[in-house]
Amino acid sequence: MADGVRNNEGFLKLIIVQKFSAAVIEVLLAVWVLRYLDTDMGTATLQLAGYFNLDIENSIVQFLLEEAGMIGNGTIIGISIVLFLSGIISLVEGYGLHKRSRWGEWFTVFSTGSFIPLEVYAIAVKVSFIKVLALVFNCAVVYYLARHKELFDSKGRKSIHTTKPL
Repeated sequence: MADGVRNNEGFLKLIIVQKFSAAVIEVLLAVWVLRYLDTDMGTATLQLAGYFNLDIENSIVQFLLEEAGMIGNGTIIGISIVLFLSGIISLVEGYGLHKRSRWGEWFTVFSTGSFIPLEVYAIAVKVSFIKVLALVFNCAVVYYLARHKELFDSKGRKSIHTTKPL
């Protein structure tokens, strides 16, 4: 392996770790959310507000408690499914990058790049350090993968036109 390629793999390894970590967290959250099936969400959110010492007399807090109280099993299942699918996507991205496959590279560029407009919009609505950090990281991932094609060669692939010696 050339030194230039070896030097460029550090950030790729960080991306792979991030994708696998995100996959684990998202799948665990998907399972954890299901524990709230058949739960009175109004009572649960009221307890949560008490835990965080929120002023339940505040009109915004009251509004949020009322809205959370209307969350039903369908919403909980939907949230769980979205988290699970997001975890699977992160797992597939991590696996594709780990195997240094072109499809993994392109899949990651597409899925990561598709969130950039949403992140820009979220920052336009209200700037926060975390939002800016997520945008910068995702832009860096897309740029890095597009710039370092040498990390994703066709190693291990056999041409369909090769013949076996007799």
